[in-house]
Amino acid sequence: MPVVPPLFSDAESDHPAIAEWCSTILAGDTARLLLLGPHWSGKSHTAYAGLRRLLAAGYREENITVHQAHDLGRSYEPGMIENTTAVTVIDDLTLSVDLVREATAPLKPDAADVQAMMALEAGALADAVARLSLLPQRSWLLIASNIDCLAEAVGQETADRLVAVAEQAELAPRPRPTLRW
Repeated sequence: MPVVPPLFSDAESDHPAIAEWCSTILAGDTARLLLLGPHWSGKSHTAYAGLRRLLAAGYREENITVHQAHDLGRSYEPGMIENTTAVTVIDDLTLSVDLVREATAPLKPDAADVQAMMALEAGALADAVARLSLLPQRSWLLIASNIDCLAEAVGQETADRLVAVAEQAELAPRPRPTLRW
């Protein structure tokens, strides 16, 4: 699978945090960025624009790993992070927390086996991010809605460490598209 999926094949961004993240990596240094913002703020688009910028400047695709948080939680093994590439992106890190917080009606509890599976996936994701945050000489970009949801998704200690070692950029909400039936 390509680093930049077809949906984002023409992604562009002039966000200064992305420009700085890319230029730091291209200079051979370590860059860490928390890209924050609500749904529809363009976080994924902005992140993939950064990856496109790296690739256009000659950065090799095999040095970049992109994970969707939901998939990472399902297929996680500790070696995936410890043996990761020089640049790692984890998209939708707080999605499960965001969905619960944004629910407009009371949620019906899942069956016990589903709850157990979801807890294992959440624990795997938290472990992956904790390990990534401790690796020296690794650049990363983590996409989350906000610091509170990040702490809920990965634990307060890991969230505090991420905030301490990463630059932060917050995107403003954009208007949601109008659906016409």
